[in-house]
Amino acid sequence: MCGIIGICGGKPVQQMLLGALRRMEYRGYDSAGICVAENGALHCVKAAGKLECLRERLRDEPCPGRTGIGHTRWATHGRPGEINAHPHRSAHAAIVHNGIIENHGALRTMLEAQGCRFVSETDSEVIPMLLEQHLAEGDEPARAWKRMLDALKGAYAIAGLIHADAGALWFARRGSPLLLARGEAGMMVASDALAVADIADEVMYLREGEWGRCSAGGCEVFDEAGLPVTPIWEPLQQVAAQADKGSYRHFMEKEIHEQPDVLRRILDVYARDGDIAFSEAPMLTQGPLPARIVMVACGTSYHAALTARYWLERYLQISVEVDVASEYRYRNPVIGPDTLLITLSQSGETADTLEAVRLFKSTTPDNAALSICNVAGASLPRESDGLIRLHAGPEIGVASTKAYMAQLAVLALLALLLARRAGAMDEAAQQQHLAELRRSVSGIEALLADAGSVRLLIPLFSGVHGALYLGRGPCYPLALEGALKLKEISYLHAEGYAAGEMKHGPIALIDSNLPVIVIAPRQYHLDKVLSNLREVQARGAKVILLTDMDRSAWPPDVDHVLHLPEGDYFSTPLLACVPLQLLAYEVALAKGTDVDQPRNLAKSVTVE
Repeated sequence: MCGIIGICGGKPVQQMLLGALRRMEYRGYDSAGICVAENGALHCVKAAGKLECLRERLRDEPCPGRTGIGHTRWATHGRPGEINAHPHRSAHAAIVHNGIIENHGALRTMLEAQGCRFVSETDSEVIPMLLEQHLAEGDEPARAWKRMLDALKGAYAIAGLIHADAGALWFARRGSPLLLARGEAGMMVASDALAVADIADEVMYLREGEWGRCSAGGCEVFDEAGLPVTPIWEPLQQVAAQADKGSYRHFMEKEIHEQPDVLRRILDVYARDGDIAFSEAPMLTQGPLPARIVMVACGTSYHAALTARYWLERYLQISVEVDVASEYRYRNPVIGPDTLLITLSQSGETADTLEAVRLFKSTTPDNAALSICNVAGASLPRESDGLIRLHAGPEIGVASTKAYMAQLAVLALLALLLARRAGAMDEAAQQQHLAELRRSVSGIEALLADAGSVRLLIPLFSGVHGALYLGRGPCYPLALEGALKLKEISYLHAEGYAAGEMKHGPIALIDSNLPVIVIAPRQYHLDKVLSNLREVQARGAKVILLTDMDRSAWPPDVDHVLHLPEGDYFSTPLLACVPLQLLAYEVALAKGTDVDQPRNLAKSVTVE
């Protein structure tokens, strides 16, 4: 979940390292540091807190040099602080690490018995200490690096410097993402293509177990057995400009406002001229339809999958199972033949989702795995049989907004495509639904133009102990997502619930200090949801109604109504999610929390 950068070339690297870390700060912001090799010495500077703290330190302690590594940290082992910040060093080596070394306890005990003195609480510090031990035994750097890797158990992406090999970067990848890049700045190692987007022209995504060495003259890559690998370079998509806030206060605000363009782009790419086509997902149009669909995801992506289950089951009349990725592989799932696996991940590097794909492929190799992902070169698409790209552009805010919108949009198109193939929807109906999706672009624009009206709800969240979100049908996952957004960035406890289940427990929470957000569009069981609203009101709750009903039909005694443009069965969730995002954003602003980098969270969860 941390950000890794390494650069070696003909120019001083300090500012390039800082620029790369700035673009990866969304991956971790507990602490940051760099280490630069120059004149036969390794010079490290680290600081607790956000990247600006490191920048301040470097004004007083600059790191001149043409080869260096850098890191932004999201704490796993060891509390946030300078002592646990990366890079970690031994006498003659320094490394940055993303992942978890599962056998670090045993390695630390062994190394301490041999005289090593550790200064941090992290699992990562065993890496340079092991490397130092092998170097002290007389190993050449390549042999020392490989022996060190062989001793590690767990997940890692590592970039390192070795004193005896000045001007070179060492790297390794197992279970955590890492790539090589090259350009005018020289050779680079990074955990994220965004880190090198303005200084590199080409990238190579490392596969499981690959490791090697970069220098200004090129790179050597080896597989887990130590056999040479021929690097395959591909052009790097230039995305750095999209990683700037522009005139917006936060990345989250910018990304909320980018959603009409995201939806328009998806429709133009996948439904141009009324024909739905996913060119990188041949299993959707070739061969028989699956007898069963399994969808696996985490967090916000899981909520998008839950929504799609309603769409797919309604038209395909097959079982659609949705699982949290972190639980899927631990319950010995019964997969069976003729099953399509669909995984969703913004980053394509979510550790639990990747492991679910690997389990699925290893147990049922004849089944197809489809990934829905925002990063085409990420691990998830490369380990799947097909891909639907989200085309959302870089999403920097930790709380997902435009990637969620993109997931809902491509899942709606997927459901329409499969419904047509199954004979459950005729051409005219499909075209009508596509027209409604296109019409929802202007509906979202209208909601964003009136975003200021959401601020009127802020007094309802003053002094409250939490919030409850209620919905039925596809609006139940929306309730889950609305609650998650509020939790993520405002730190208020919130719970999403199926409205019909409210009487089975959550109704005990309701009092005058609990705002209840009732999601009640006409498409999904409106009369029943309004009955649930009355039950909430009878207990004295503050009620916020989110609906597309005509104004004349609004209940007269709710505390506030957020009016939605009318949508159809597929477009309504895309419209309804926008006010929920804006509400979470405005409440967080009022509470003064860090919207883009909320405490304890990181954008890409690459460790279990």
